[in-house]
Amino acid sequence: MKYTTQIKINVPLEHAIKLFEEAKNFPKWQRGLISTKAVDQPEGEVGSKRTLKLKIYGQKIKMTETITKKNLPHVWHAIYRSNGITTMQENYFESIDENTMQWNSVSRFKFTGLLSIVGRLQPELFKQRSLQIMKDFKAFAEDGQTVNS
Repeated sequence: MKYTTQIKINVPLEHAIKLFEEAKNFPKWQRGLISTKAVDQPEGEVGSKRTLKLKIYGQKIKMTETITKKNLPHVWHAIYRSNGITTMQENYFESIDENTMQWNSVSRFKFTGLLSIVGRLQPELFKQRSLQIMKDFKAFAEDGQTVNS
């Protein structure tokens, strides 16, 4: 399954990227995030890994993030692996003007086992969650609203 989501955010690109990249901010805009831990150093660089624990739709999920491409402020890609699902995430950021930026995200999913059924029967759940994360980031970047407080 593959889809693209996008959102305009009313802050300068450089400010948004600082918020996006800072690990201490993740729980503020990543709904359901319980914890995050860097597996190796340097944290946040291409090839680095991080474990994430989340609660999504009532289910606790542990996944590993591997950063695969980083050319900020414009490009950030990662692969997320957990039981039954691999997600390839491509994020593209562009400045529209000095106070507005756009975030385009391409998501690709590969399912195994039981999740392959969920992926086929309810693909909208995945797209809705992706868009919700983007909306939560927008609210955090623009107004300081947090989701896990």
